[in-house]
Amino acid sequence: MIKRGFTLAEVLITLGVIGIVAAMVLPSVLVQNRERENTAKLKKIYSTMTQAYTRAVAERGTPDFWDLMGKDDPTGAENLKKILSPYFNVKPSGIEGEVWRNANTRQLDNSAGPNIGASEGSTYSTFAVVDGMSLAFRVEDKDCKAVFGDSRALQNVCATFIVDVNGSKHPNQFGFDIFQFYITKYGLQPYGSQSDTTYPFEDSCQLGSDGYGCAAWVVFRGNLDYRHCSDLEWNGKFKCHGLMDSKYNSDL
Repeated sequence: MIKRGFTLAEVLITLGVIGIVAAMVLPSVLVQNRERENTAKLKKIYSTMTQAYTRAVAERGTPDFWDLMGKDDPTGAENLKKILSPYFNVKPSGIEGEVWRNANTRQLDNSAGPNIGASEGSTYSTFAVVDGMSLAFRVEDKDCKAVFGDSRALQNVCATFIVDVNGSKHPNQFGFDIFQFYITKYGLQPYGSQSDTTYPFEDSCQLGSDGYGCAAWVVFRGNLDYRHCSDLEWNGKFKCHGLMDSKYNSDL
């Protein structure tokens, strides 16, 4: 009987080809997994905050009765936090505002974003929850009459909040792990909805933009594909065909 097998050279060549293919595929797989994870976390916080808002309204009335004081007022922001934080499992060390302390953020186009914990800290009130998310609140109008869009809710905005779905972990980037929501007299509204004229998705959630208007897309479309293609729209294409243009970022 003649026994046949592979030579050492053939085995090494095969392993080399497998390694090359894995090196090409793995970065996209890692990117997709992180994006799915962040999408799930954002939907979770949207649901949890909606429940908190509903319960607070049932107990105290609409936010125009929450002593918000005035636009960018730190006491009003603190009152807002005190009203909503009891509905969360808050970190004992996270209730005192030690969130985003000296942590620079990035916009979607990788330019510098606001330093929520320092330069703008006086207008925000923050807390962190035990699952690793961080939130920051800021008052827009004590009477809930700030206008950010053409829907009834976005013409009655009371305050806004920012959520970092993985806390202090990198990259602290708007449109990837940091997202924004409006707190209105009629409920929560994510930034970048079809009614948002201040931070519309088409202008504020593209590859070369600040990324401030991405929350609605992630909540309602369930992906972060705007990071990989630039032709998505609410009433048209809503998903990229693969992630061929993705580049793995070690900061992610």
